[in-house]
Amino acid sequence: MTDAPSSKTRADDGEGEYASGVTATAPSRDWRIDFWRGLAIVFIFWNHSVDNVMSWFTTKYYGLSDSAELFVFLSGFAMCGMFLSKFLRRPFMAAPYAVTRAFTLYIHHTAFVVIATLASAYRTYAGSSVMERDLFIRPFFIATETVITKLATLAYLPPLLDILPLYILLTLLLGLLFPVFRGNWKLYAGFAVVVWLFAFFTGATLSSYPDTRLWTFNPFAWQAVFLAGFCACLARDEPWLKRVVAAPATLALAVTIVIVGFIAAAPWATLGLLDWRPLRILTDVADKANASPIRLVHFLSLALIACWLVRRESGLGATRFGRAMILIGRRSLPLFVISTVFAAMSHGVFDWFGRSIPVQIVYALGMAGVLVGLAFVADALGKATKTKKSAPPSAPSAAPEPKRAPVRIEDGPESAKPATAAAP
Repeated sequence: MTDAPSSKTRADDGEGEYASGVTATAPSRDWRIDFWRGLAIVFIFWNHSVDNVMSWFTTKYYGLSDSAELFVFLSGFAMCGMFLSKFLRRPFMAAPYAVTRAFTLYIHHTAFVVIATLASAYRTYAGSSVMERDLFIRPFFIATETVITKLATLAYLPPLLDILPLYILLTLLLGLLFPVFRGNWKLYAGFAVVVWLFAFFTGATLSSYPDTRLWTFNPFAWQAVFLAGFCACLARDEPWLKRVVAAPATLALAVTIVIVGFIAAAPWATLGLLDWRPLRILTDVADKANASPIRLVHFLSLALIACWLVRRESGLGATRFGRAMILIGRRSLPLFVISTVFAAMSHGVFDWFGRSIPVQIVYALGMAGVLVGLAFVADALGKATKTKKSAPPSAPSAAPEPKRAPVRIEDGPESAKPATAAAP
């Protein structure tokens, strides 16, 4: 997304320019970031809903990457824009902000209790433990004291919310890196590569309760996806990057990679139509848990094509659909958590009403509509609050004009002059 202009701000910290030799920039807000992030939340909801036919309208089955890369990459991109606009002049304030932001994420992380409550309520009402079984909630009820402690220390990954612990760690990491690296994208890129290589060669990751489970998103590997978005935002105005993105050869390469990814994913085989997987080796090595570079390259190719198709001046953002996705993207954290609750509820809904295609479509579109409605309500409330805060205090009522002595016409011109004494 390098075709968007940005506003430049020089760091007033005695260094003038950073080690990269370029003036640090604070990019202006690009509506496409929120649009794609909002769309990713809807896609994640459909993908997390059990056996939902609507997942075929996402990128899940058509390539080597999915909505996870989109969401994490864009989160890094958006956080970079925010950090540059707030902390260029005071870089060391990034650390306390990161702690505050991580605490907000931590509070949302505990929303797992809501999902567990729904699973318990469904078992009581319907006599079925399908939600507990499918969502791996049973350990929470069996060893509540142990799991609560593990949840509080990020040692238990809550179902469907397992990406939030990753965000907590990445936010804290960025709070440490930004005061040191500032606006030098090369330092972030070098750090990301070194840490990813460390994870690849050593197998470093984090475990989750029970100890035989590992983190769904290895933070030592997925930091590279997050920082890739951060670096893309930092380097978006670099002349060489603009030339690369604008080159027809780059677009041709991206299209080729997407086609290869489609053949490797072999959606026809997933549907059971034809058991032909000529490039299965790519899917075997495209490890999602450890953020395989193959997946990142595939995602970046998709992102490049999206930038060519949807320009910043495009009218898509002004449509009802575009506006809805933008508003979801602007409130991505709470709406993501709500969408995971909807995804958890799908296990009970489909168990109760059956898993027919009409039920799946109605539930998927209905809950997506609820997300859109919540986004519009939140936007309206935000505007009302902002208007109320920014409204100037009401002006004091003007003092009444003094009453003047009546003018008697018959007194002639002399008496037509206004009286100077005001009546009490």
